[in-house]
Amino acid sequence: MRDHMNGRRGFLRNLGLMAAGAVAGAPGELMAAESPSAIPRVEIKVGSRRQLLFDDFFIGRGSPEKEDSPHGIRWTFGTFGRSRLLLRADRPWEHQVAWVSVLKEGSRYRAWYDDHNPGGSRTEGFRIGYAESDNGLEWRKPDLNLIEKDGSKKNNLVYAGPPDAWAMELGSVFIDPVAKPAERFKMLHTSREGRHVWPFGNYPYVGGTSLLKGAYSADGLNWTTYPAMFLGHVPDTQCVGVYDPTTQKYVAYIRKIATYGRLDVGDNPVRQSSRGAGIGRMESWDFNRGWSFPEPVLMPDFEDGLNIDLYSPGYMRYPDAENAHFMFPSVIDRWEGTLKVKAAVSRDGRSWLRPNRSDVLPLGEPGTFDGARMFLSPDFVPLDRDTYAIYYRATNDPHGGAHGSVKPANPRVEGMGRVTFKRDRILGIEAGSGEGVFSTRPLLFEGRRLVINAEPTGPAPRIQVQLIGVGQREVQRPQGIGREDVVCPGCSFEDNVPITGDVLDGEVRWRNRQDIAGWANKPVRLHFRMKGMRIYAFQFLG
Repeated sequence: MRDHMNGRRGFLRNLGLMAAGAVAGAPGELMAAESPSAIPRVEIKVGSRRQLLFDDFFIGRGSPEKEDSPHGIRWTFGTFGRSRLLLRADRPWEHQVAWVSVLKEGSRYRAWYDDHNPGGSRTEGFRIGYAESDNGLEWRKPDLNLIEKDGSKKNNLVYAGPPDAWAMELGSVFIDPVAKPAERFKMLHTSREGRHVWPFGNYPYVGGTSLLKGAYSADGLNWTTYPAMFLGHVPDTQCVGVYDPTTQKYVAYIRKIATYGRLDVGDNPVRQSSRGAGIGRMESWDFNRGWSFPEPVLMPDFEDGLNIDLYSPGYMRYPDAENAHFMFPSVIDRWEGTLKVKAAVSRDGRSWLRPNRSDVLPLGEPGTFDGARMFLSPDFVPLDRDTYAIYYRATNDPHGGAHGSVKPANPRVEGMGRVTFKRDRILGIEAGSGEGVFSTRPLLFEGRRLVINAEPTGPAPRIQVQLIGVGQREVQRPQGIGREDVVCPGCSFEDNVPITGDVLDGEVRWRNRQDIAGWANKPVRLHFRMKGMRIYAFQFLG
């Protein structure tokens, strides 16, 4: 409601300023009164920041006559390396290593995970365990002497939930960049609790409840539960909480019921019906209070099939590029009992696209620990300057409720693994054996040179780029004088030196031209021709 009112007030204010400027004949005063950042512009101001090509945001429509209309391209996934089983339940007090959340702090890798005991009593239920590593592969579980389990504190447990909780599940742990030191680490989790007294009108309501809640810590080990209830029901599977520096709000991605079949026309309206699970989004100004009701942002659709649920969000924001949000939901096939990882992308965390519907990662071979179900954990974890890891929970056991022909695994194996990838190479634009072409929308850049991240995918690979100045030439049109785009002198395809190899920061070069500094802060478009290559990102540098 606050955003709606601010938007309405802003619209009315702009309308009033525009009217005042029109009467006074002083457009300069109007521009000074209203922040330029509030006025949408045609050009995309990329500056010198890295930009991912994981969706159609940068892609211009072009025209066949100018040979820059997008064709012969598709979005495909990069190559991911895969690890062995890294962490499993191997201590006397442990039952399962379930949901995992991994961060890198300095040179140390830190992991929080569910010690998952579905059949446990109120004193033996779910707990949060902790592990750490120097290289992200070999993990140790230190004795922390914090939480009692089976009559002893000699264990690696760090959190048992609220005092009345008899079951809880870890969502995620994140480092809050704007918090006071005592609340630097934050945790989102679900909690099934005992008897509570809740106000209901003028009468108290007493009963058990299932909640979405949070906790905070100064060091990631000693946790305190926030008193507030974030949501009045348990959104099953791994909820993800983050701080969004763009909106300066806390955001949670949770499981939410998907619906279909609503009919509002005619004489016989029909209520919507449930079709499994999708992903919802909620936000708060201070994490502890004021959470919005979850809005649906990603739901299964007809293309997914009628037997499919989006089971867990797998949300993460890419740290090395501007406005790059990813979700890797685990998609359950109810008949087979498998959970496979898909992908969705967004520029703002609200509007999501699925440029490629295939599996991001294949399940492991039958019998391996990740042969039946995979759930990606909610963070890109840096390994070095050019490599990232994503950790995941997996099991060889199909999900319960599958068709009778699907048999449980014996023995059941579950734990944490990880995949690795080169910087930016998650989802990119690929051209196959035929030539692919696309151009960008108008850009405003800063710098002197252009670099791209690309790799060969087929025989005779190449990428060529030409730089196009936007509105650089006057032309006579039926409606009067107009302007059209022209290839920047010396920056044509004919002048370009093709890129044919694997490059993370491959410089785009033109013969007889040292740099493109003369076009900085002027509207330009990039025009690509490619074959047997996949491009992931571009960046202008000084």
